[in-house]
This record gives sequence, C-alpha cells and structure tokens, in this order.
Amino acid sequence: SFCDGKDAGDTIFLIASQINHGKEWILRDDELRIGIAELNMKAGKKALDGCDHETAYSYLCAALSLLPKDHWENHYDLSLRLGFLIASAANSTCHYDKAIIILRKIIEKARCLDDQLPSYILLSQTLHAQGKLNDVYDTCSA
Repeated sequence: SFCDGKDAGDTIFLIASQINHGKEWILRDDELRIGIAELNMKAGKKALDGCDHETAYSYLCAALSLLPKDHWENHYDLSLRLGFLIASAANSTCHYDKAIIILRKIIEKARCLDDQLPSYILLSQTLHAQGKLNDVYDTCSA
C-alpha cells in the first residue's frame, strides 16, 4: 500500500488531497490519524523534492494537524522529521515566524544534540535571512 512506503509517484498528491477532505472522520481514529499524517508527510516531502514549497507546506501542515497532542512523547521520530520538514518548507516560502516557532519547539523537545543540530543550523539561517544577526549570535552561543 502507499502508506507502507511504496512509491506512489504523483498519485500521492491526489490520494492525500482526497483523504484530507474527510479529515473530520479521520480525527476519530488515532491509529488512522498517524497513517494519514505519514501519507501527508510523504506528499509534502515529494513536493519539497520537486521544489513546490507552497504545496509541501500545505501537506506538511495537514500532517501536523493530524498528530495527537502528545505526539512528541509517543511519536518522537515522526514529530522530529515532520517538524524539520515543515520548518524547511516554511523557511522556503518566507513564513519565517512559523519556521522559527517550529525550530525552537524541535530544539526544546529533541532528546539529543544530534537531533537538535539541523534545527539550530536552519534557525540560524532563517534568522540571518531576516537580518536578525544578534538573534543568530544568541542562538549559536546558547
């Protein structure tokens, strides 16, 4: 199935879009929510890989909206990957404030420096793009 990681090609966008229209139904089943969040994440990653950052941002935000409140505790790897992808897409679409919020959340919730490091780098780049050089220094020296 497509949810098991098989390449769906461009069909993944159609599948994810159609499923997202039934979001109210999906929200009732926690296990289904995770699977659909992963599908949206795959669609978002594919869109990012194709340089369609707005579409990526849309699918990745849909994925995040499906995760339960305790997703960092119970779905750590998914939360980490999804968070970084959303922040990357947000940064690429000039949604800098959203990227900064997500990156700071990743840094807060990450379990080790290896998990934090990509977020520190992207946060520094995002702040630099906004001309917030003092914030870049503060981030790097924290």
